[in-house]
Amino acid sequence: MKSFNRLYNIVISASLMGLAQLPLDLGWLSWFCLVPFFIAIKDRHSLKGICIDAFIWGFIYHLISLFWLVDNIGVPNRYIALTTMLLTNFVCTFNVILIFIFWHFINKKNSYKVWYALPVVWTVIDFVRSFGSISFPWASIANTQAQPSLLFLIQFIEITGMFGLTIWIVLLNVSLFYIYTNRDKKSVIDSIGIFVTPIVLSVLLINKNIDNIEKIDFAILQPNMSIYDKNNTKSSRVIDDLLKKSKKYIDEYSSHRILIWPETAFNHFNKNSYNQFKRKLFDSDIELITGVFEIDNGLIYNSVYLLNQKNSYVLNNAKKYTKIKMVPLAEHVPMSDFFPSLNRIALSGNFEIGNEYTLFDYKNSKYAAMICIESTYSALSRNFVRKGANFLIYVANDGWYLKPPQAQQHAKQTIFRAIETRKPVIRCGNTGISWVVNSDGNILKELSQNKEGMLVSSGFDIYSNDLKTIYVIFGDWIGYLSILIAIYLSTVGVVNKRNG
Repeated sequence: MKSFNRLYNIVISASLMGLAQLPLDLGWLSWFCLVPFFIAIKDRHSLKGICIDAFIWGFIYHLISLFWLVDNIGVPNRYIALTTMLLTNFVCTFNVILIFIFWHFINKKNSYKVWYALPVVWTVIDFVRSFGSISFPWASIANTQAQPSLLFLIQFIEITGMFGLTIWIVLLNVSLFYIYTNRDKKSVIDSIGIFVTPIVLSVLLINKNIDNIEKIDFAILQPNMSIYDKNNTKSSRVIDDLLKKSKKYIDEYSSHRILIWPETAFNHFNKNSYNQFKRKLFDSDIELITGVFEIDNGLIYNSVYLLNQKNSYVLNNAKKYTKIKMVPLAEHVPMSDFFPSLNRIALSGNFEIGNEYTLFDYKNSKYAAMICIESTYSALSRNFVRKGANFLIYVANDGWYLKPPQAQQHAKQTIFRAIETRKPVIRCGNTGISWVVNSDGNILKELSQNKEGMLVSSGFDIYSNDLKTIYVIFGDWIGYLSILIAIYLSTVGVVNKRNG
């Protein structure tokens, strides 16, 4: 293929995949947009050539899907924001290059292009990169399917987890590529079978009867508080403002109701005590779940506290969860424990990493309250449900980004978490998006971005449950199976080459 045509196909493919990630309801583009890329590389035989093509594809894809990183208002200047975006792009693009290096190795050992090995290899890298301190599953092509219009298709992830979508997307694209190259009936039948299978599974799995435990009564406060106001105001005044915004709910509802405030709703320094909580909440018997930015003995934590009558609404007596998964380089710098000077690189402060899967009690149920980027990690939510969570809460602060698509991309991850675990999800964001998702992934109620408001559980019902899905029981088995298949294909190729 001529160089211009090859580049044209790569750019078209990467651009369409990037658009599929944006909140434009274009996730279906991913079903076929890899085909032009496959056409571009089908005659490539050198590792260098394939790596160059993979780099171009990955860079353009991540540039389109993650361009919003330059709009972070918490970064000192535009140049640092641009540098952060480019570094993130290069790290994510390196993963794409790894996919095709691994695939090229399998091809070399088998003396031909094993196209149906590519879905397996892609899934291996997608899965492996979800581990570690610089993991970023946000960029996975599986997330193109996290949208309400595709619920008819994605219900099967209660079996496979999100990586089942990774392997399905690439598999479908490979089958369509074979239609282009072979132009035969078998390739068409294969493609139809691959496309229809998840739809059939989803029809069988959706709206299943679940034994509910109890109705969840709650209110979400979306304060829409400016980052600058929150960071430059005394914590006591911030708390007063949040209580004022919550006043109507506090006055009208009582008895075992959950009031949810967003991530780092206020600051907590060196075990300070705030009397406003007891004064305003004690008579209401409302249980407050709130995100807290805390500094204790010079160490920084991003936590969630449960304040209620049992602990007298006193932070120092309250049960808390400390964030386990951090935003790479923004909240935690790898190796900073060994090289303290790296702490200065962290954009928001070098947070301490939590290590406990804390569950909170609600009547006869238990729930997890996770923070921000943790909603992008399937395994984390799965571990909480394995330990007994009957519903899931996520608190976030996307106020660093004043316009789409960051908040929309972030919020949609919770659709996957609801389906994978078959647990209702309650999401509270400072500036949005706050919403409630049922166990089938349907968004029941929503507060849009940059709007102040309360979302109350009236007019609809959600219930806790103790169902354990196949994904919850067996975890990311599709990732481990892909690793085994990839090792098998590599080994077979090596053996055949030695014998041949």
